[in-house]
Amino acid sequence: MVAQAQALPLLGRRFMLPSSSTAGRGAPLFVVSPHLDDAVFSCGMMLASHPGSLICTVFCGAPAPPQRTAWDNSAGHRDSSDALRARIAEDEHALALVQARAVRLSFLDSQYGATPTVAELTLALTDAWRTGGSGRLVAPLGLYHSDHVLVGEACRALIRQERIEDAILYEDALYRTIRGAARRQYDKLRRQGYAYSALDAHPRAPLPPLCAPGSANVKWRAVHAYRSQLRALADPHPSDLVEPERYVVIDRAPPLRCR
Repeated sequence: MVAQAQALPLLGRRFMLPSSSTAGRGAPLFVVSPHLDDAVFSCGMMLASHPGSLICTVFCGAPAPPQRTAWDNSAGHRDSSDALRARIAEDEHALALVQARAVRLSFLDSQYGATPTVAELTLALTDAWRTGGSGRLVAPLGLYHSDHVLVGEACRALIRQERIEDAILYEDALYRTIRGAARRQYDKLRRQGYAYSALDAHPRAPLPPLCAPGSANVKWRAVHAYRSQLRALADPHPSDLVEPERYVVIDRAPPLRCR
């Protein structure tokens, strides 16, 4: 059973906190986003319902020298440096709409050919989570895209390492529409020894409400802040982004294995 947030019809270190952010201030949520857009696309209503949350985006590094890729070109960017500048500006606009704050890690995403290890990501995410006040962790299920799969694995390592039993997993927007993708991942979690339940049916309280009044409209405006990515998708109004957000809560995680 998966909880759903209903979309209403529309009317030195590897991370940095912006100067407007204060570490340790008790942000209600610490949402891990593989790329600059994933948290808003997947959790925009939840974020709009919990002002002051932190969004930790993993792949915000700039390759040197700059690279040219098919995806960045389809988004209208000259090269990777131009893409990162534009995407951070879009992200700032979107986060202002949902009243969230940014933590950005400097890992390179897979299109630039420099994939980090799960251990590297886990270390950086743990550092960022602790520095950010250890708010309730909201992590991707980790569907289809290699970057999403990697971040999902690192987040689950963080859950095991910190013995977090009320972490929230979200279904990655757009990739969850691939037939069987989410179900295969839930089956994998069970085989690995995880137990989980729907967010709105979870026995422990308090847990965050799925959405507040007006949050669907806030999300829709925030989604459209990511103009370059919608251009690359060749779809200015992706239908999945007005579908219900879906979440589960980790009830039990297997112990972290020593290596």
